[in-house]
Amino acid sequence: MTTEQQQQHQQKVSEIPVLISGGGPVGTMAAIILTRLGVPCRLIERDIVVSPLSKAFSLHARTLEILEQTGILDQFLVQGHPISHFDIYFNNVHSVFPGLVNSISHFNYALFLEQRKTTAILNEELEKSGLKVDRGWELMDTKVVKDDKDGKEYIETTIRRALDGTNVRTTESTVLGTVELEAEQAGKQYETEVVRSQYLIAADGGKSVVRHKVGIPFVGRTLENNVILYEGHVDTDFKLSDLTVINGSNNKTMNVFPLSNGQVRVMIDATRELDPTQELTLEAFTKLAQAAAHPTRFEVKTQSWLTYYKVNERQAASYSYKNRIFLAGDAAHVHSPAGGQGMNLGLQDAHNLAWKMALVINGIADPKILETYEQERGPVAKAVIKMSANMFAMGFSNSLAYRAIRKTVTTFISLFVGFIAVPAGTVSMLANRYDANSLSQTHKTQPLPKEAFQVGQRAHDGPLHRILSGGKKSETETRLHQLLYGPGNFHILVFTSDLLSVASASKGKDKNGIPITNEAELRENVEKYLFQWRSKWRYGTPHAKQLGGKNATANATSTTTATTTKPIFHIHLIAALPERLSATDFQDPSKIHADSFANKEIGEGALFLDDEASIVHERYGVMPVKAGAGAVVVVRPDSHLGYRVLGAGPAAWHDVDKYLHSILL
Repeated sequence: MTTEQQQQHQQKVSEIPVLISGGGPVGTMAAIILTRLGVPCRLIERDIVVSPLSKAFSLHARTLEILEQTGILDQFLVQGHPISHFDIYFNNVHSVFPGLVNSISHFNYALFLEQRKTTAILNEELEKSGLKVDRGWELMDTKVVKDDKDGKEYIETTIRRALDGTNVRTTESTVLGTVELEAEQAGKQYETEVVRSQYLIAADGGKSVVRHKVGIPFVGRTLENNVILYEGHVDTDFKLSDLTVINGSNNKTMNVFPLSNGQVRVMIDATRELDPTQELTLEAFTKLAQAAAHPTRFEVKTQSWLTYYKVNERQAASYSYKNRIFLAGDAAHVHSPAGGQGMNLGLQDAHNLAWKMALVINGIADPKILETYEQERGPVAKAVIKMSANMFAMGFSNSLAYRAIRKTVTTFISLFVGFIAVPAGTVSMLANRYDANSLSQTHKTQPLPKEAFQVGQRAHDGPLHRILSGGKKSETETRLHQLLYGPGNFHILVFTSDLLSVASASKGKDKNGIPITNEAELRENVEKYLFQWRSKWRYGTPHAKQLGGKNATANATSTTTATTTKPIFHIHLIAALPERLSATDFQDPSKIHADSFANKEIGEGALFLDDEASIVHERYGVMPVKAGAGAVVVVRPDSHLGYRVLGAGPAAWHDVDKYLHSILL
C-alpha cells in the first residue's frame, strides 16, 4: 500500500445533513436558522479568529426586519447606531440628505455596525443553539457522488486543518476584492477529513473554492479603479457624522465613515495618481485625501489599516450545482461597496435558502423547492449589482462624463439623490420582490391585483390592536411584523373586513361577486384548517436525528426538542371597523361578533383590529372594507407573500389548502 493510500485509509470520515463552508455572517446566519429548525449542520471556517477589520458596516431596513423575525435583533440594536441622513461637502458647500429614510418599515434607517461586531453577535446566537463555528478547517475539494448500493446522491467534501499555525498562506493577495484562488503553501503539515453531507452551502466569499471546484463561472468584470481603504484617526474641519461625502478641488470623491472606536474609514479612488503594484504608503494616501478635502483641512494622524480595494461586478452563472451545492453571499455575487448592500444581500440569501432546506430535510417539502432559491435571489442580486455600479460610477468613475458631472454641484446633487434617496425602498432593500413561481402563486381565476399587492412582495407592516375578551381593545399597539415570528413559520393573515359586525351576519356576495362569510363559519374554518395543517406538517426531531447518521460529528449538531416540535402554521385575524362605528363599539357585543376569536392565543386565530383608517387592509389591497368579502393571505417563512385569495369563506380556505398541498408533501 502506498503512502497516499495509507493516508486515505486512515482519513477520518464524518456525516452531517448540511455542511456550511464559511463562518462569516452569511454562513453563520444559515447555521442559526437550520439549527433552530432542527437540522444538524457543521460550519467550518479557515480563519482561526474573527477578522478585526471593520469591513461591511451597515445593516439595511430589510435585513433588520429579517433579524427581528428570526428572533436575534436585540443585540444588534444595542450595539449598533441608527443612521438615516448623510452630509455632502462639495467644494466646501454643505448639504444634508435623508438618503436612508423610508416610510414603509418600522426601521426608518440603516443600522451602523462594523462587520466584526455583526459576526460576534451572530456567533453568540449560534452558540445558544448548541453549535460553534469549527475554525481552522479549509475546504479543499467537493463533489456530488452516487452510492453504488442504493443509488442515493450525497456530497463528499475534503477539508483540512494545519497542524502548525494557520492555513493562511504567505503568497495570498492583500488587495481586498480579488477573486482569484490562493496559491498552495508548501512545507506545511495538515490533518484531513472527508465530510459526507446531503447539502453544502458555500458561503466562502468572492474567492469561493466551492465555486471553482464545481466549475461555476463567475461572470462579470473587474473595474480599473484602484480604491484606497484607510482606517485611523484624523483631524478635520468637516462635521463627520454618520456618512460624509466630500468632493474637493481635485474633483475626487472621498467617503468618510466614523467608526465606533473613534477612528474613521475613508474610501477614495487613486486610479490616476497611484500605481497599485507599488507599496501603498500613508504619505501617499495623506496627500490624496488632503487634495480631495481642499480647501478644508483634513489631517491624517494615525493608521490602523491601509490597503487597495479592487471592485468586481460579478455574478455566478448558477447559484447551485445538481441541487445539492448552493452558493450564498459573495460566493454568488460581488459588487462595489457603494450603497453598502453586500453583506445585507448575503444575509438575505441565507435567510431565503435555509428555511427551504429545512423543509426538505424534515420531509415537509420536495427538493424541487430549492430550485426557487436561484429563481428568487438571482434577479435581486442582478439589480443590486446594477444599482451599486451606477452609484460607484457617480462618485468614483474617471470617465470624462462623470468627472464633468462632479464639477457641477447642482447636477451632481440632483443625480446623487436620484440614485440614493429615491425610491427609499431600493437602498433599504424593502422593495425587493420575487416573480411568481411554484412558491409564490397567483390565483388561477381571480383578477391579478395591482403590483403592490401581488405575490412575491415583502409583507407590509402596519399598526394593530388586540381585541380581548368582552370586545375590549388592548391599549398596546402591535405591529403586524411582530406577529410574523420565525424562523421557518408560515403565517396565514385573514382579513375579515367588517365581517364581524352584526350587519355582516348574513351570507351573500360583495360587489365583485366574492362570497361573504360570517363569524360562525369563519371560526369553523380557522379551527378546521389549522388543525389539519398542523397535524400534517411539522418540523420534527426524528427527521434531524435520522439524517445525522451514526458518524455525525458530535459537536456539530443541535437537535433541541423545543426548537423542532413547534408548529409550522399560525393564523392571525385582522378585522376592520365597519363604517360609522368607532373602536369603542367593539365593547358592545350587540354590534360586533368578536368573543369567539378574542379568546384565541396569538397564532391560533387571535383577533386584531385594524383601526387606523384600515391602513393594513389598504396595504394588502383588501378593499373595500365595508361590505367587503375580506381575504386570506399566506405569508411565507421569509415574510414574502406566497398566495392570496379574496374572500374568507369556505371556497377561499379550500384554495389556500390546495396551494399548501402544491408546495408541501
